[in-house]
Amino acid sequence: SVSNLTLLARFGSSASWRVRCALNYKHIEYDIRPVNLLDLSDENGRKLLQLNPASRVPVLIHGERVITESLAIIEYLEENFDGPRLLPSDSYERARSRAIALHIACGIQPVQNIRVTRRVNELMGKGAGKEWAKYWMNLGLKELEGMVSRTAGDFCVGDSVSIADTCLPSIVYKGMAWGVDVEEFPTLVRVEKNLAALPTFEAARPERQPDAPKQ
Repeated sequence: SVSNLTLLARFGSSASWRVRCALNYKHIEYDIRPVNLLDLSDENGRKLLQLNPASRVPVLIHGERVITESLAIIEYLEENFDGPRLLPSDSYERARSRAIALHIACGIQPVQNIRVTRRVNELMGKGAGKEWAKYWMNLGLKELEGMVSRTAGDFCVGDSVSIADTCLPSIVYKGMAWGVDVEEFPTLVRVEKNLAALPTFEAARPERQPDAPKQ
């Protein structure tokens, strides 16, 4: 049954990617409405501006309800829909899963966002943004490796997929995109490989989205 869910998203957005992982893993049907963040003048862009004052994706529309921010969306899906769980039943494991997700979504990802690197270029000269992003991504992934190496089994926390895992593929991908040698982080690489083997996670990848540039 169609779940009456619409996701405003962009193919290459890390936050959108997290939510696609969660929706797919929980086998929740949804309509995707791609947003071109570089030009918000079309119908989907105008809808985004109307629904989210921060003009960021993803935005989940569930009937009359509008939810923004990827981790808030994932928690909402967990509380309102059936399917495999993304929050462990044990409170300690749940906290550890959330800590990893927060470190990625709030600690690492924001410092390399396009609007941040653009501003760094404006203030410090062309090319400074790339150096900035690579430095912070490398440091953030190093810290993440330390965290995940303490909790990992097959996945970020033990042997079950959790909210932490919905955040991992995009941050490893972004690290590589900024020129970080991710092979320095063997736990992250191993877990990411395990996640890539899941069809639900594979389907969430940027190149599999309707708005991805045709190769």
